[in-house]
Amino acid sequence: MGEQHGKVQILVSTYNGEKYLAEQLDSLLEQTHSHFFITIRDDGSSDSTTAIIYEYVTNYPNKIEALYEKNIGVIASFFELLSGYTHDDTDYVCFCDQDDVWMPDKLERGLCSLSEFSGDIPLMHLTPTLMVDETLQPLNCWPPAPQRGPSFLNALIENIAVGATLMINRPAIDMMRHKVPCPQNIVMHDWWVYLVVSAFGKVIYDENPSIYYRQHQNNVVGGQQGFVDKWVKKWSSYKKHRAQKVLWNQAREFECCWGERLPPELKVELHRFLLPDRGFLKRTKYVLSTPLYRQSTLDNLVLRLMMIRGDILK
Repeated sequence: MGEQHGKVQILVSTYNGEKYLAEQLDSLLEQTHSHFFITIRDDGSSDSTTAIIYEYVTNYPNKIEALYEKNIGVIASFFELLSGYTHDDTDYVCFCDQDDVWMPDKLERGLCSLSEFSGDIPLMHLTPTLMVDETLQPLNCWPPAPQRGPSFLNALIENIAVGATLMINRPAIDMMRHKVPCPQNIVMHDWWVYLVVSAFGKVIYDENPSIYYRQHQNNVVGGQQGFVDKWVKKWSSYKKHRAQKVLWNQAREFECCWGERLPPELKVELHRFLLPDRGFLKRTKYVLSTPLYRQSTLDNLVLRLMMIRGDILK
């Protein structure tokens, strides 16, 4: 067993997850680091999910608590868990989906990594996933390792953090609870965590997978398996970005919450990204000078073309 210092609170949001939930909860209960507590918020399920949760709460009252609430969506559900139900004695928080399976040493590895740093700096530990099919047969590792590394200049325009792999420390938890964003203005809760921690703390990337990430038709956000799947998802993402300016809106929300506290050099880049009403020539000039980057060379090229077209910038 791992050393049992450091309480980890695992935040689980469920919605009609009856098919795989028990398997996921079993994998949490089998962690080598045993000083953890599971808080589940059910987001208005209409299947037997709540009955499964009730059974686990009954069997493990010292390990699991549950809230049975109305449907507000996955992003708002996780923020409600984080802001309203994080325990005062919690040292670390992990987010957990309802249909994956955690590797037994997931918590222990995260704790070992984050415990190397001291002080009040916000920290986040993240890993890739081992993508599996519905019967947990391996498919591939996803997403690819961030070749250029994590940073705020990456986080503004790309998310490398899979929420179910994340562990954050108490200073990061407190920041998330101090300024809760409007869920309608952000892409996903894990991307928001990446933005905040990369701006004010340190992101630690572990190249070894920590969860079995199950691929099935009901995934809210899924990995990319083959060439066709990859480009179908990219095209869908492109249309969403073009229509809704989701990256610009998320950056604007970040500025409202944390802009005044940003280091000067990051504040400059955020303001440059958010400048409104740029014509074609000004957008082109910005694209040629911005240090913002995505991890893939091809993604960088596509992103810059989208910026020039006005699909991302306002």
